[in-house]
Amino acid sequence: MQDSKETTERALRELPSTSSLQEFQRKLYTKAKAEPKFRFYSLYDKTYRKDVLAEAYRKEKANGGASGVDGETFEQIEMRGLPGYLAELQLEMKERRYQPQPVRRVYIPKANGKLRPLGIPTIRDRIVQTAFLMVLEPIFEADFSDSSFGFRPQKSAHGAIREIYKYLNCGCVEVYDVDMEKYFDTVDHSKLMKLLARRITDGQILHVIKQWLSCGYVEDGQHRQSTTGTPQGGVISPLLANLYLNPVDHAFERERLGTIRNGSIHLIRYADDMIILAQKNLDKGIALLHHDVERLSLGLNQEKTRRLRMETGTSVDFLGFRFYSAKSWKTNKRLILVSPSLRSQQRCREKIRTLLHHTIPRRVKDQVKDVNQFLRGWVGYFRVGHASAAFHRVNNFVNKRVRHNLQRRKGRHGYGWGRIDSDYIYGHLGLFYDYRVCRL
Repeated sequence: MQDSKETTERALRELPSTSSLQEFQRKLYTKAKAEPKFRFYSLYDKTYRKDVLAEAYRKEKANGGASGVDGETFEQIEMRGLPGYLAELQLEMKERRYQPQPVRRVYIPKANGKLRPLGIPTIRDRIVQTAFLMVLEPIFEADFSDSSFGFRPQKSAHGAIREIYKYLNCGCVEVYDVDMEKYFDTVDHSKLMKLLARRITDGQILHVIKQWLSCGYVEDGQHRQSTTGTPQGGVISPLLANLYLNPVDHAFERERLGTIRNGSIHLIRYADDMIILAQKNLDKGIALLHHDVERLSLGLNQEKTRRLRMETGTSVDFLGFRFYSAKSWKTNKRLILVSPSLRSQQRCREKIRTLLHHTIPRRVKDQVKDVNQFLRGWVGYFRVGHASAAFHRVNNFVNKRVRHNLQRRKGRHGYGWGRIDSDYIYGHLGLFYDYRVCRL
């Protein structure tokens, strides 16, 4: 086992460097940006370059993840020999024998208590999708709008939150909170392929992508075909999802709705989550959105999609954050504040309850390590804005959970305020305490 591990590590070190790959990607982006109507050809042979497949493997190994329908793991691949595995995959792609397998469907809980279907491709398919992504992403990145923030290089959820905060503070208080109806399940394959073909003429690239879209999924041992949608969980799915909604982004730019003359109407989108903000004439933005959504054969969830005006006491949630309007007690002026939404705070408390409980057969110190790992991610995400009050509540909640846990293990009730001091909780047990906030 040790010899196998050393062989794999040596093989990874000997794989080609990424410098030439980065230069290639830069050239693709520059060409696409300089010539918006240029259609790229002869790309397929770039996807099975040795350096591309090597980097694709590195990325997927770093991401980890479960195995697909074939049950193959990274450990099994490396036990058999990584260089040989990549060479075999390269030959398979070169000879155009590569055939994707259906994804393995699992379900993960959503914030509303429902389940979201997730498709897990095989590791082999994830490597090829990553290779395609590294070649195609620079091309489509040159076309994507600055108003799109989801699953893109140099873009983030925090970027979307800052953009919304900026426009709300600039007086764009007319809001259209949009909820798409089963977006990832309703993407029309033929329309998506036409959008791809606007930039890509390489027939084999388009053929393989079409195979990924239609290869279906396995659930309860049954193989089911896919006629619409992009499977959530595929490496290339976020790029395809962004590409499909790109016409909506560009419609707002083309109509110049963001100008003050037209009402300063702005669309901010993170994947299929989107919101429209306007100083006036919000109806123009709503009409344009509905028109383009219908053209793409998509729909809005009419129960959750709503229109509002950000006045004192009103709020809107986006990506787990809550934007709400309040008055300054010092100046009596309107303020826009941003903090974790009530639902996000509730989910945080629910997660802490599952990690920290006196019935869990683990030492309190080990439970605290698990809680710390969760809190670092949760607090790191919600640190931007005005989260001090929410963080104070979370800190109090987890502090009391630890105290209650310690007390129950000693057969006592209460929180042990006179018995357990803060030095023991934050010093000996090492409970997380970095609740600093950052300005938007």
